[in-house]
Amino acid sequence: DIMALTQVIGDGLATSGLPTGTVLQVVSTAKTDTFESTSTSFTDVTGLSVAITPSSSSNKILVFVHFMMASTGANSVRFNLVRGSTNIAQPTAGSVPSSLHLNTSASADGRMGSIVFLDSPSTTSETTYKIQGLTDGNSFVVNRRGDDANKTSISTITVMEIAG
Repeated sequence: DIMALTQVIGDGLATSGLPTGTVLQVVSTAKTDTFESTSTSFTDVTGLSVAITPSSSSNKILVFVHFMMASTGANSVRFNLVRGSTNIAQPTAGSVPSSLHLNTSASADGRMGSIVFLDSPSTTSETTYKIQGLTDGNSFVVNRRGDDANKTSISTITVMEIAG
């Protein structure tokens, strides 16, 4: 309907008239500092989170996470993508289910972690997406190599609201 596409509310276009699949908004956070944890239960990776307020409960949120992690010793590190306090992007099996599982050691170069997930939060309230991690021994680090604090990187988490 051409009238719906041209209806203007304030200074913007009415999102209700846009075609399904249209990107309505993009919010991104870049984590430029490092993070280290010895937690054996899932804990927030400080600064690797982003908040978005969907304009309609029928819209979807496309989440992109890209980060570098390493370890201070041989260990198995797991990461979860979390919406609010709910784990999303989960496997159907496993003793410690997680969105991403990376093995590493202190002398190894960092492992690249990447999660892309299309979520249906069914809300118009502000919604926070974040990354949590745990280790089964030694420390895990984000944004640097495990045995060299001078070998660093950045991490990003980006969310896009998609018209439903």
